[in-house]
Amino acid sequence: MRADWTILVAACILPASVCPLQAQGRAAASVRSTLAGVYTEAQAARGRDTFAGMCQACHTPATHTGPVFLSHWGGRPLWDLFDFLRQNMPQSDPGSLSLAEYAQVMAYVLKLNGMPPGARELPVTPAGLRAIRFDTAPAPPTKGMRPWSDER
Repeated sequence: MRADWTILVAACILPASVCPLQAQGRAAASVRSTLAGVYTEAQAARGRDTFAGMCQACHTPATHTGPVFLSHWGGRPLWDLFDFLRQNMPQSDPGSLSLAEYAQVMAYVLKLNGMPPGARELPVTPAGLRAIRFDTAPAPPTKGMRPWSDER
């Protein structure tokens, strides 16, 4: 009888302990990379125009590319950059752009950094931007998998 209780208790505890691990795996899998195309060409073009009108008096496009910029923002959620821009830019009137304009400028910055465009515009919500990681280089192949090759 005692063995039956042990098996019953184990059967109840095991699924409960696995569920949080499954949820963590789903959360990690839901993060997208900027290498997957997270903005549109049209959004980046509008961002270029906004940058020229609102940002270029103090910043050049080159200040938003290169090793220093990428070492600071690379690997982080896009929300971090979006929130920084929204709270600090333009320097003369922080927060004065619309959320869509901040997203457009970010799309332009992604384009400047060689990120490919996609079919959907960059979101403006915190949750949407937290789900996108600013990747600066392709991830290395998973162990045991060969990188793409034309060899047959």
